[in-house]
Amino acid sequence: MKANENHICEICGKAEAVTECEHCGKHLCRDCRKLEIWGTGAEDLSVKYFCPDCKENPDVNPWGAYDKEFGLGDVLNIVNNEKDQALKAA
Repeated sequence: MKANENHICEICGKAEAVTECEHCGKHLCRDCRKLEIWGTGAEDLSVKYFCPDCKENPDVNPWGAYDKEFGLGDVLNIVNNEKDQALKAA
């Protein structure tokens, strides 16, 4: 998306779009874009944004087909639970 073009998000229809879906080209706002980190090797990582439909389509995004993603939220929950358990034990 060119910097001088203003578009409305094609998913929610409310917010200003900040990027486009990597696959279908729909304009996406910050809340509706779905981030995926792709890697083809140890030193080759890239960030891609998808619309909700393309993110969940395994033909477009093989990583989106998983039922459960282990992400930053899960890591934070583990760390916080361990911290709470340590405080209770003290």
